[in-house]
Amino acid sequence: MGNDRRRIKSVLIGVVLGLWILLVGTAVVWGLQNEENDIEDRVSGALADAGIPIQEIEVDGRDVALGGAATALQRSEAEAVVREITGIRSIEWNDLPDVVIITDTTQGPDDSSAPDTNVPSSSVAPGTSTAPTVAPGLAHINATLDQGILKLSGAVPDAEAAARIAAVADLIYAPFLEGSVEVDTSLENASWVPNAFRVISVLPVLSNSGIQVAGQEAVITGSAPSDLRKAQLEGALGQALGESVRVTSEVAVSNLGPPSFAAEAPGDGTVVLSGVLPSDGVAQRIIGAAGSVYGEGNVISTVEVRDSIAETFSLYRVPLVFVQFAPVPQWEFNIEDDLITGALRGGATFEYGSSGLSDQLVVLLNTAAGILLRNPTLVGTVEGHTDDVGSDAFNQGLSEDRAQAAVDYLVAAGVDPARVVAIGYGETRPIGDNSTEEGRTINRRIEFFLGPAPQGGE
Repeated sequence: MGNDRRRIKSVLIGVVLGLWILLVGTAVVWGLQNEENDIEDRVSGALADAGIPIQEIEVDGRDVALGGAATALQRSEAEAVVREITGIRSIEWNDLPDVVIITDTTQGPDDSSAPDTNVPSSSVAPGTSTAPTVAPGLAHINATLDQGILKLSGAVPDAEAAARIAAVADLIYAPFLEGSVEVDTSLENASWVPNAFRVISVLPVLSNSGIQVAGQEAVITGSAPSDLRKAQLEGALGQALGESVRVTSEVAVSNLGPPSFAAEAPGDGTVVLSGVLPSDGVAQRIIGAAGSVYGEGNVISTVEVRDSIAETFSLYRVPLVFVQFAPVPQWEFNIEDDLITGALRGGATFEYGSSGLSDQLVVLLNTAAGILLRNPTLVGTVEGHTDDVGSDAFNQGLSEDRAQAAVDYLVAAGVDPARVVAIGYGETRPIGDNSTEEGRTINRRIEFFLGPAPQGGE
């Protein structure tokens, strides 16, 4: 009987202990779930308050994974916001493009010698052929651009070259980027590998273009609206690949007319669209994107559609322009035959007496860097301005420092220094009333212009 009692007692103790463990476990799981929900709510609220469009938030314990169609800049801003939230251990992205970015190098994109689009077309072999065969052991890349999306694959033996390809591809094409160029140190090196990032950067000369390179052979494909555009792409790619690479062109010429497009935010909360576009699909994509940023009722459109008009790469980037320019109250953006011009005014200012770049100015300059890098014939002009506090000489020097700080940022992002101009106007061009603090604040600014270089200092 004593043994039976001991066995029953042991069973009861085991049951009680099991129930206690179950209850504790349930409480822990419940607590973790509530903590995760709390973190998710706080992350979602913080990103919404910052105006950063992150569609997906997943929390595992104290680890946060973000996702959704966001630019590289928006990802960086989102990480900065989330890091400030108490209780979070790590942040990662679950939908980054598969582009391989090598982490053991700090070398960024270098555009110090932009491709010359006037290279004689004799550097490109006439006629058509199939894509080069990728023999075992050869460095190779395959890059295809269609409707604004870059599909990228291949392998190179140099980690630094792969990092440059990844950096330039992300800057120009993200978030519309698929695939990667990997590193395979067993491959035979090729003369074009150090300049492969320039090959990627000039594809937007045509909206529909591609390049396949294997060893010392390359094939260019695509559709050009004119013989001139075909020659520009062939020349730029021939220059980037070098004389030792045999380049064959299969680019067809469609003889379609150039598009035109203009967008303006006059500062009253509306955006005005006009121009001639190649298809209803392109037009609706642009109009819809403007509506999603400014509200459908605030979009005024007189856009026309004609099937005799060619598609261009810049048209597929216009939806991103609305998002990137949204913090700026007044701006203009124009496309004529894929040549981009425009101006950014107001909304991003300097502290008194300072030439330090604010977060808003960095947003604008990142946008400008992407535009300049994918348009190798475009020049950016940065104008620096001040309020009227201080001497004329002081303000003139300060305005020049502000313009130069912006130019230095663009150059650090990979823009050729020869393609950016800094001009200081001191206090001579106010846009606000210098007798008020608000007016002085908006006068401490830079204005950024895209297009031909100014003449005679104007």
